[in-house]
Amino acid sequence: MGSSEFASDLRRRVREAREALDAAKAAGDFYAVDVRTGELESLLRLAVEHDVDVDEGGLGAAGDSGQRR
Repeated sequence: MGSSEFASDLRRRVREAREALDAAKAAGDFYAVDVRTGELESLLRLAVEHDVDVDEGGLGAAGDSGQRR
């Protein structure tokens, strides 16, 4: 996989993870929010490590982790 293909795939995975996180928040599924938050954080960390711009918009559309307080 070339670097441009890697970057494209990573951007797609980040977008999908954000969408899944938003859906979990909308459904009020706190377990799924925790899982999706972890997934998104891992992908964003990978993007930083490889200098891939993923249009950082926070963890979800609302920009928060969605974790209960």
